This record gives sequence, C-alpha cells and structure tokens, in this order.
Amino acid sequence: MIAYGQTSSRGENTQHMRKISTGRRAAIGIAALALAVGVATPVALAHRDAPKAHAANGPGNVTNGAQIFVHYFCADCHTLKAAGYDVAHGILGPNLDKLHPPYAVIQATVSAGLPAALPLYPTQMVGYKNVLTSQQIQDVSAYVYAATHGQIKAPTSTTTSG
Repeated sequence: MIAYGQTSSRGENTQHMRKISTGRRAAIGIAALALAVGVATPVALAHRDAPKAHAANGPGNVTNGAQIFVHYFCADCHTLKAAGYDVAHGILGPNLDKLHPPYAVIQATVSAGLPAALPLYPTQMVGYKNVLTSQQIQDVSAYVYAATHGQIKAPTSTTTSG
C-alpha cells in the first residue's frame, strides 16, 4: 500500500493523482450545471411566453391525460399520488408529488424530455414528441399539472380495475 504523497512503483505520485481526481470531479460538476442551465433556459422562456388564454392546467383533457400517464410508462418512472400508489411509485424519475411546475414546463418536458440529472436521477427522460400526438401531450401535461397542484385527490382504494 502506498502512503499519501509517496511515489508508486510506476512513478506516480498519489498526491498528484488525487488532485487530478478532484479536478475531474469539479469539471464534471460544472459541465452538469451548464447542461442543466442549457435545458432550463428554453423551458423557462417557453413558460414566460406561454399564452394566458387557456386555463392554468393547459388546454388538455385531464381525464384522457390520466390514461396516458398510466399507459405510456410515466407511472413506471414517477411517483404521483393522484394516480394511486399501486400504479405510480417509480423511483427512476423525480417524485412528481414534490414538484409544482407550471404547465408550460410540464408540456416542454413531456415533449422534448430531459437529460439525466446526476447524481439524483441517473437516467434521462425521453421526449414523447414522436410517440404521442400534440393533443395527447397536452392531455398528459394537463393531468400532471392538475395532480401536482392539488386539483386531483389520491384515490382512496388501493385496488385497480382491470
């Protein structure tokens, strides 16, 4: 075992190796921050420029959105009490019960997806713009908005009808 600051048999100084490791960590952290800012900026601008003509939960149909949330894998990755714990208790994506995003942010995220947000969420969210129609994206966005803003209550039953 090599003590701190000693030189290994290959001529490597352990103190120097630790500095490189710390530098790499800092670079990765800065890159992750830049990526997060790069993703958040268009979403924030979309929210600022979003038309105010429709209801706060968007132009989508909340009932149809609930079906899409369950059948297009949203419930597999996210926790959402409004969908029922036995249906939506995923841990790959953020717990939606802890978020209160504006409709425009939800719609942009469903449409375009998001990159992985290390270290909290190591997987990326894929965009559904090539999977769902624009109406379906509006519907699921309206559902998620309504559920995360207390407009839908969690089901009282823990059984699902099939």
